[in-house]
Amino acid sequence: MKFLLAVGSKEYSEPTLNIGSRIAKAFEADLSVVYVGPKPKEMFAGRVNLALDSMVKWEIYHPGIDVLRWAFDYLNSSGYLESEQINGFNPENIVQENDRIRMVLQGSYGRKVDLILREGETIDELRREAQTEVYNLTIIGGSQKRSMAHDFIQYIPTSIFVVKSFDTNRDYRLLLLVDDSEATKRAVRFGATIAANQGMAVDTLTVSKTDHFGHGYSRAAKAAGRFLKSKGIPHEQHFLTGDPVGTFVEFAGETHLMVMGASSKSPLKKYFMGSKPIKTLEMATAPILIVK
Repeated sequence: MKFLLAVGSKEYSEPTLNIGSRIAKAFEADLSVVYVGPKPKEMFAGRVNLALDSMVKWEIYHPGIDVLRWAFDYLNSSGYLESEQINGFNPENIVQENDRIRMVLQGSYGRKVDLILREGETIDELRREAQTEVYNLTIIGGSQKRSMAHDFIQYIPTSIFVVKSFDTNRDYRLLLLVDDSEATKRAVRFGATIAANQGMAVDTLTVSKTDHFGHGYSRAAKAAGRFLKSKGIPHEQHFLTGDPVGTFVEFAGETHLMVMGASSKSPLKKYFMGSKPIKTLEMATAPILIVK
C-alpha cells in the first residue's frame, strides 16, 4: 500500500504528520509527504533552474523545502524512520519529475518515504499526485474550508483521512459507522487494522431514521461485530435512531477517530444532493477517515 500525506506548515501540520505516519506504519505502507504551495514571487517569472549550483539559493527562496526538511526530521525523531544517517536530507539531491519536485534521500531508513513539492491549487495538485503514483489513502489536515469537503471526496480518487482537531495527547476510541453501503465492509477492515495497531477500543454505530433497523443494517452490524471479535479487538455496538449525520457527529464528539465507507451515489447525485460522508465531513469536529 502507499499513502499520500499533505503538509502545509510546521506550525499546523504536526498532528497530521503524527497520526498519518502512525496509520502508515499500521499498514506497513510506503509514505509520500507532499507540500503544496503557491510559487514564491522570486521564481514566478520562470521555472526553477535545478542545476546543482542553484540548490542553496533555491532552498532559501522556497518555503516548501524548509517544511519538507522539518517533516523528514520529525519522522526521523519520532521513530517512524530507522536511520543513523546524519545528512539524509540534502537540497543537492532534489530532482524534477514532470510537474513535481522530489527529494532523493540518501541512505536506508527502514521504510520507503518520498518527499515531494508541488506548486498550485491544493486539490488540483493532490489529484495530479494521486494520478502520478498508485495511492490508497490521502491524508490531509483539518484546517481546510468546509466548502472544500465535497471537492476532496469527489476529485481525489483515493480514500481520504481528514485530520480534524487531532490532539496528539488524547487517547482516542475508534468509531466505525456501519450501514448497508458497499464500502462498509472495507471501512470495517481498514478501521480494525488501525485499532489493532494503535491499541484503540472500538465503538460501532448504526443509525436508522426510524425505530426499525432493516435487514441490511442488521446484517452489516453483525458482520462488523464478528470481524472485530475474530481479531480480538475490544468493541461495543450501538444502535440509535435519528438523523444519521447529526447522530454520527454528536456520538463522535472530539474523542473518537471516525471511519466510514464512501457513498455509492453517482457523482451527479452527490453534487446536487450531497451524501452522508460529505455531510459528516463538513459537520464533524473529530478526525474522519472515508474509505473508498
